[in-house]
Amino acid sequence: MPRIRHIAIATQDPEATARFYKEGLGLREAGVVKSDLAEGYYLTDGHVNIAILKFKTDEAAMTEGAPRYTGVHHLGFEVDDMESARKRIEDAGAVFQKMAGAPTPGAGGAKANVEVKFKGPDGVTVDLSEHGWAGTEPD
Repeated sequence: MPRIRHIAIATQDPEATARFYKEGLGLREAGVVKSDLAEGYYLTDGHVNIAILKFKTDEAAMTEGAPRYTGVHHLGFEVDDMESARKRIEDAGAVFQKMAGAPTPGAGGAKANVEVKFKGPDGVTVDLSEHGWAGTEPD
């Protein structure tokens, strides 16, 4: 069964937003995001992580049919088997979303944080990962 492991929050001030969650809720920093798509932080309680992201392009910020630079951006689910999970979510009507600059699953041997993105029926982005996200512990 897929498990919620990742929620992304878009912000224009990743430092202040990360500080709020660390100081206000006791989350700890699990990683720093510096990519062509976004910059920010991974915070965690050890089970679920929150990605605090300042998106750099409209394409990276796209969810629910428009760029979204603030607010909840997408949900991430850890799955046991990507092939069967991808078939299941696509059979339910999700559409695969390839993003420029995003890693390709299985490319270069990188496994941590490699996600496969889909658009759900309301345009909300859903990430699937076999390997979880920084700061989350595998079951």
